[in-house]
Amino acid sequence: MAGSGDGQCYTSPIERAQFSGRVTPKSIVVVGFNAPPDGRCFNRCARKRAVRKIKVFSASVTGQFGQSTENFGDNLMTDILRQFFAIEPEYVKPSSAELIGIGSIIDAYYRRHRTGRYTFLRRKPWRTLHVWGSGFMNSDAPALWPQRLKFDAVRGKLSQAKAAPDDDIALGDPAILLPLMWPKMQARHRVTVIPHFATHQTFVDEFANCLPRHWSILNLLGDPETIANEISASDLVVSSSLHGLIVADDYGVPSCWMEPHGEIKGDGFKFADYSSFRGRDLVGPIDFRDFVASPEAVLQEADYVPAVPSTETLDKLLKAFPFA
Repeated sequence: MAGSGDGQCYTSPIERAQFSGRVTPKSIVVVGFNAPPDGRCFNRCARKRAVRKIKVFSASVTGQFGQSTENFGDNLMTDILRQFFAIEPEYVKPSSAELIGIGSIIDAYYRRHRTGRYTFLRRKPWRTLHVWGSGFMNSDAPALWPQRLKFDAVRGKLSQAKAAPDDDIALGDPAILLPLMWPKMQARHRVTVIPHFATHQTFVDEFANCLPRHWSILNLLGDPETIANEISASDLVVSSSLHGLIVADDYGVPSCWMEPHGEIKGDGFKFADYSSFRGRDLVGPIDFRDFVASPEAVLQEADYVPAVPSTETLDKLLKAFPFA
């Protein structure tokens, strides 16, 4: 239902997210009020609810999530769970988790152990692990976990084809929800360059002193809201990080995929998987040296048009959340 201060109630998750600040349980309705649809009232207008705890597994820069500054994409789950669902994540080891979300982690348990014997001895089929918006890292890796898997949503069509080909499930990385939490900022960067966190220092050492004016390098090991704001305030994003590209699309910022400057995990499946979700191929990967050599020529040659997720896509992903 529509609402603009006329006393009507918002019943879809996307309306509740935009106008009340978070998705409420089905038994609670939020009365409509005068509010901009850009998320500025996000944290002010929601009814208070008891905070629940859910056991979550997420990839980590170190061995255990939260022991050091985490990568932007992996770090987003905390804010999303708190703001949309009033859930406080308890980060645990893979075999204890109830939920996996953002990241290329559907095959994380297999990649860690890779032996059928290990998995068989530790099977816990009485436990359910919900998958909400995750994807695979590698094209040949299975979704092998001790728990019974329930696929509520996956990142893209290629992950769906591997994990749940016969199921009509929601598609989308949960990072597509960020504009509902943090509004788009006024543009202030001509180009924001986002190296993968694992190659950040190598990239800085090579290129920091030769970038054109008004270009900046963004470090993904930091506060998630600050990083999202920097991306949304850009005219163009050039990124070897998948979440740099996803968040650029979210905010309607043109983007280009660049080759990593050093080794990163995966065989490229995650980029193809996201392309299958966005509906057209990513531009790239390009060699960043081409940008430095002739920035204006490269900027004019390629089609960097963003693929902004539809309201229907956001709504379906929110509805698919298993603990709402």
